[in-house]
Amino acid sequence: MSFMRMLSIAGVSSILLLGGCASKDEAPNNDDAVSIEDESNGSTINTGDGYGFTDFDLTIKKDNKKIETDYEDVKPDDAEYVNEFQDVNLEGNEAIDDMHKMFMEILIDSGTTKEEAIDRILQWYGLDTYDEFKLDVQFADDKTLHIDEKK
Repeated sequence: MSFMRMLSIAGVSSILLLGGCASKDEAPNNDDAVSIEDESNGSTINTGDGYGFTDFDLTIKKDNKKIETDYEDVKPDDAEYVNEFQDVNLEGNEAIDDMHKMFMEILIDSGTTKEEAIDRILQWYGLDTYDEFKLDVQFADDKTLHIDEKK
């Protein structure tokens, strides 16, 4: 009986070993998981940064202070971010890093109304009103959003 038991254990072990070593025909190709379209046409969810726009220019003035952002995805080194309410004056990648937080929070797209854009941006900056609000956005789908309001 000891011989039969050893033979059974060896047989089961062999089956398990062979089953564990079996491989699939080929490894999955994860490069196909993300489809990247022509990145030269600007930012979209598919091209990586997820903003959905190629240009974003914002100026808010209130009580002789201002907030300015200037972002163009074709010239990221030229990005500028000024926030006189918080003593911020950044350029290039540092400016983009700060703008990125806002862009991902406010989520403006070509379907966003003027009122929604103003509300989201003012809320982001903690402002309840403004003296002047200017926004120009060029979306990746060639639509634009233009706001120029004074109170």
